Amino acid sequence: MSELNLPKCLFVGTAKAGTTTIEHALKAHPGVGIPRKETFFFDHELMGNGRLPYPKQRDTDTIVKSEAEYRGLYSGAALVGKTAVEIGTGYLYHHAVAIPKIKDLLGADTRIGIVLRDPVERAWSSYMHFVKDTHETLGFRESIAAEPLRTAENWDFMWHHIAMGRYADQVAAYVKAFPNTRVFIFEDLRADADGFMRGVFDLVGVPPVDLPPVKAQNPSGQPKYRGLQRLITTDNPIKGLLRPLVRMLVPEERRRKARKFVKEKNLTTSGGLQPEDRTWLRDIYHEDVKRLSVTLGQDLFVKWRW
Repeated sequence: MSELNLPKCLFVGTAKAGTTTIEHALKAHPGVGIPRKETFFFDHELMGNGRLPYPKQRDTDTIVKSEAEYRGLYSGAALVGKTAVEIGTGYLYHHAVAIPKIKDLLGADTRIGIVLRDPVERAWSSYMHFVKDTHETLGFRESIAAEPLRTAENWDFMWHHIAMGRYADQVAAYVKAFPNTRVFIFEDLRADADGFMRGVFDLVGVPPVDLPPVKAQNPSGQPKYRGLQRLITTDNPIKGLLRPLVRMLVPEERRRKARKFVKEKNLTTSGGLQPEDRTWLRDIYHEDVKRLSVTLGQDLFVKWRW
């Protein structure tokens, strides 16, 4: 008989703020169990159900839609004796839908981890996430201008570069709903990875362990060779013909690592966010950061060096 071990701790976002790095570190801890990084179970209704092609919406096979399937992920011998954790980058942004469902299934005493990043830098990183894989053809300001229409057409939340960075209401909702909520700052991960991870382990409720050097995951950049990047990141007839043979001969984990290796080797630096765009975005986010600073009791203008 399988043993159920639902998550005691959820890291609810935000995207492009180190959640994949946290996942890798937690998976290296012998007392932590993470069957998969993101299930999208607590916000699956907002994922579009595959009505738009990828990457406008996610592959429906990556989304857990039923409670039975979610419970199944956390059943079995592999999680026995471990503290189960889920990391879901959309739960913070989709707080209005996710919070009631989390409370109903996991309880109000669930430990909630929130990771925030300077919203200006996060917006740029979010945009470059799609440039990297050749999915975004618009310039940065053009992409921002297209955001309301894309949102109205139900594009995936990862395309909501500006809206995702309006943290004040998102964070306040979790702080109100879950007393065991802790907010982490991505810039602290860069400054002191060991200290940052000690805080993560403390929230999860496991003793700290020595880890290999914590390094950033999912680096951004522009592809050196767009044709090569598109071959990896988009469907095409060649891949369609070879995919069954490759899947038969090469284990999934090796395929994933190979794709990641080639994609990262094919990246070059982008030149970064332009100073005038940084100033423009800071004006957009100023009032939200002010409100968030009050909620958290710290001056985020100083933290983020605005």
